Amino acid sequence: MIPGIAIAMGGREWVVPPLTLRQLRQLLPKLRQLSAISAAMGEDEIAVLGEIVAAALSRNYPEITAANVEELVDLGNAREVLAAILEGSGLRRQGNSPGEAAAGRPIGEASTVSSPPPADTATP
Repeated sequence: MIPGIAIAMGGREWVVPPLTLRQLRQLLPKLRQLSAISAAMGEDEIAVLGEIVAAALSRNYPEITAANVEELVDLGNAREVLAAILEGSGLRRQGNSPGEAAAGRPIGEASTVSSPPPADTATP
């Protein structure tokens, strides 16, 4: 199993690994198509989201397809799933502010994120 971020989808926990460089290169134009995840997404955006999620999941679950992903991902978890893929792949979601907690829970790490003190603050 390739390390990644644990995400609940379809009543089960899935480990979402980062995209490979090859996957990232191939999917980068499609990633740019996803300006927002909302109920206003069209068929094209839904298909792109399914393709991106299936590509990442296929590293740990070779049998997964974009059609399977469309049965697992919904508007309640779509942002979290995409954020896990982007953050795990070294990309930042647009609108992510510094200090914002990462999506999901990295495998093998605590589920809380703490920020270091500001640089100008003395620590004991």
